[in-house]
Amino acid sequence: LPCAYHNTQGSSQSETPLIPIDDKKFFDIIMRYSLKIPRLVQYFVVLGKSIFLHFRSISNKLKKVVSI
Repeated sequence: LPCAYHNTQGSSQSETPLIPIDDKKFFDIIMRYSLKIPRLVQYFVVLGKSIFLHFRSISNKLKKVVSI
């Protein structure tokens, strides 16, 4: 049975009680984050590619301006 740490004292780790989490809630948390993380990674990959392509054209234009 999975358990989560819940710190009620603020900074004390030794007195931290364990709160049991049922399997359904644990599975829901795992699924929620496993679905969000690939989307986030995919978003940054697509964004990174588009920025790189724009940067290449901008840098070429900048080289032309500087060379004039």
